[in-house]
Amino acid sequence: MKKALDHIKNSTDINSNKIKEMYDNWVTYDEDAQKVNYCAPTKAAEIIHQQFSQKNVSILDCGSGTGLVGVELNRLGFSNIVGVDISPNCLAVAEKKYVYQKLVCAEVGKEKLPFDENCFDAVLCCGTFMPTHMSPECLPELVRIVKPGGIIVVLMGQRYIEVVAGDEECFCKYYQLEFDEVNRDLERSKKWKLISKSVFPNLVANKAALSFVWEVL
Repeated sequence: MKKALDHIKNSTDINSNKIKEMYDNWVTYDEDAQKVNYCAPTKAAEIIHQQFSQKNVSILDCGSGTGLVGVELNRLGFSNIVGVDISPNCLAVAEKKYVYQKLVCAEVGKEKLPFDENCFDAVLCCGTFMPTHMSPECLPELVRIVKPGGIIVVLMGQRYIEVVAGDEECFCKYYQLEFDEVNRDLERSKKWKLISKSVFPNLVANKAALSFVWEVL
């Protein structure tokens, strides 16, 4: 987790090649996540569980990485899961967990995703929206691939878009403004509506996370 935070602190733009290289070379990701008690994948899966009583819903794990979220979704009975990530090495690790129906290597936001409109019941983004990683400009593309009445769930570090005491250096004003602008545009154009926003403490290394759940209209 420190690698991602250092990248955020030392850069102000999204460089997909650097991100891909960082995660391709992060061979101890799962072990590092366990060391810092990274609970976000568990919480993300629980949010999906709260929203759906049917277990056969189609879910896109967006920024699936090594498959930690997929494992938690599978543990709760979900099996119709597709993963997409920029790192082929992370996807190779995820494949060995045997919880995904399909894994796709693609950069979210740079180009149209290889999925039809109204394809998924839910898109779940856990730990992917942060400065230098996925831009809020990706959100309209996620709306495109979710069925009307489906949901988009984003779980992200609170400190990146809200000023948190002791973590002021992580707050990114430009990212917060962009996030708010895209959200407002999607609301005004009646593309989605916010169902819930929650704060969860201690989801990674004793840091709080925000969760957003939007319904696609």
